[in-house]
Amino acid sequence: MYTNAKFVGSRIISVLFFVAALLGWGLNSGLAATQSDIAFNSDDPIRYVITGGSATGYFQSVFEAINSVVRNRYPGSTVNIRPGSPAGSLLEIANGKADFAGATGSVEVIHALDAKPPFKESLDGEIFQVMTIHNGLIPHYLMSRDWADEHGIRSFQDIADKKPPMNIAVNFRANLQSTLGMYANLFEQYGFTLEDVESWGGNVLRGNAALGLDAMADGRADVFINGGFLPSARVKKLARTREILWIDADEEHLRKAAHSVNYTTGSIPEGTYDFIDKEVPIQKMWNGVQAGPHVSEETVYKFLNAVYEQQNMIRSVHSSLREFGPEMMIWNPAGLPFHPGAERFYREKGLIE
Repeated sequence: MYTNAKFVGSRIISVLFFVAALLGWGLNSGLAATQSDIAFNSDDPIRYVITGGSATGYFQSVFEAINSVVRNRYPGSTVNIRPGSPAGSLLEIANGKADFAGATGSVEVIHALDAKPPFKESLDGEIFQVMTIHNGLIPHYLMSRDWADEHGIRSFQDIADKKPPMNIAVNFRANLQSTLGMYANLFEQYGFTLEDVESWGGNVLRGNAALGLDAMADGRADVFINGGFLPSARVKKLARTREILWIDADEEHLRKAAHSVNYTTGSIPEGTYDFIDKEVPIQKMWNGVQAGPHVSEETVYKFLNAVYEQQNMIRSVHSSLREFGPEMMIWNPAGLPFHPGAERFYREKGLIE
């Protein structure tokens, strides 16, 4: 009897220890989950570096606005802007040298995933979608009236057929969205290349949009192809000093060029600029924010929460951001996987399933 009682007692003690362990595990798990929720919902500051744009201009203004709302929502946050390039920013977030890439477009993402220049290896699994900023960057196809009249040019088809000599202002080769996205793919639809333009006796002037418009203003360029938001104050200024025309592109060629790199098309109405006297088909280009795999879920979650809560302020920064809001934020035209912090935020808000 004594032996049996001892055996039964030891079994009871073992069961009690087992139950206690289970309860402890459950309590600790619940505590961990609670602590995780507290971290995401706390007002604790975050820190990050965002890169991708030049030291001045559009993206500098957008980044400063985003950083401002983050600091307002999470006081004490350390948020920094590092000048860079759209393609270079993807390399930096993949290598952990920056946290957010904020000026990228579809062409850079495609080249990063497919290991096309300047990317030496694929960044698949190394870059994650956070949000889309806008879908309003418009390639401007401009020509001087005197050059157009001299050569009988009104459209890209005319250029393809007549092969006129031209001084053309375009962006730097390294800016993929402004070269491949704005003219190279479209030229291909019409059966010619920038090298063909040079072989016709043309010259290529490379620089940003401001430099290209300056070249148009002083007569160094006959044709300008670069990006801008509608209506561009600089283009309006140019039109006051030199007669210019919009180069017509037919909708089918424009659509094929745009869709080849996940961009969209649309149109602008007569009168958008004084020199536009009819509805004009256009290509629309987006820019987004991506994060590297090293960035914590909490950082991305709070980054989005600050922007979401103060989206009215973001919309007021620039005319291109008028449509900024939840639908634009979750729009993911490149099909990148969402960063876990972004996925958590969007699910909690009921924006994705």
